[in-house]
Amino acid sequence: MAYSMTKGVIMMTINFWKVACCTVMLAIAYMPSVAEADVPIKINTYGIHQNGQVTYRYQIENNSSSIVYKADLGLDTSGKELPGLPWSRNPNYSDVPVPLDAASCKPFYGMVCAITVFQFDYMSEPKTNITMDGIESNMVPPPTVFSGKENIQPGTRSSIAELYIPKAYQSIGYLTSYGKVYLLDDYTRGPDGKVIISAEIPFTLVDTNPPTLNVTLNPATLWPPNNMPVMVTATISTNDDYDPEPEIKLESITASEPLADGDIQDAQLLTDDRSFSLVAKRDGNNMAGRIYTITYSATDASGNKATASATVTVPHDQGK
Repeated sequence: MAYSMTKGVIMMTINFWKVACCTVMLAIAYMPSVAEADVPIKINTYGIHQNGQVTYRYQIENNSSSIVYKADLGLDTSGKELPGLPWSRNPNYSDVPVPLDAASCKPFYGMVCAITVFQFDYMSEPKTNITMDGIESNMVPPPTVFSGKENIQPGTRSSIAELYIPKAYQSIGYLTSYGKVYLLDDYTRGPDGKVIISAEIPFTLVDTNPPTLNVTLNPATLWPPNNMPVMVTATISTNDDYDPEPEIKLESITASEPLADGDIQDAQLLTDDRSFSLVAKRDGNNMAGRIYTITYSATDASGNKATASATVTVPHDQGK
């Protein structure tokens, strides 16, 4: 279905240019080009956690001499699309834009946002892109002069656009895809001197640093060694340069001595579990006592992960 519809669009375009033959000749002489990431424009991406969910954020950094009036996030080119899920949740997908209750997007300032689902022969499942059009660029062709600053001006950054995806379908692919920007004027040229009317640009993941993470445990010493479980509470502090709520997980609890069943109780690994019980026991022949090592991780919404550990000791005696 996608192929036949695409073919139909191509035929309509050809018929239009047959009528406007002079315009075709002018366009050929002008020879605008589609650039492959050789213009000074970036699509910066990062993610943030909000109430346990991930929101993907996008910002265009326009260092070119031209106005950007439209941006596509995700292309219909193999390897450059946004991930397929959650679009395949919708059994009624087609090769035309469809409303999706599973996802939503907030556009750049002054633009409107549309989610489009499509599928071509090389795709095992439907893919998507997010199209953000300048309000006035809905006219075809777009006007030569735009009023105000509804589009992304030269030497500026756009507002932040957001894409919300349900938790079960979130993917780092939403930060590592490709986008396409469309330029309004003829002020930007490629190395060959041709005017650039649009450019395909790989996303630039700007959040590449893991969060900072500190862990303290209370109590840090278990005494007496009476083989009884003691509740231990973790206090965790974390900070990230982009994500206000990095995801915290209890990664592991290990010990310097062999552990028996029941030595660790009520610990939910790979969750944000900050309280559990450790049994106050140690090998009497081990002068160093038993040392429990508790490890947590903090992962920001761009996928950067940090780990930190703290210890709880069951000493051999009170003199140690």
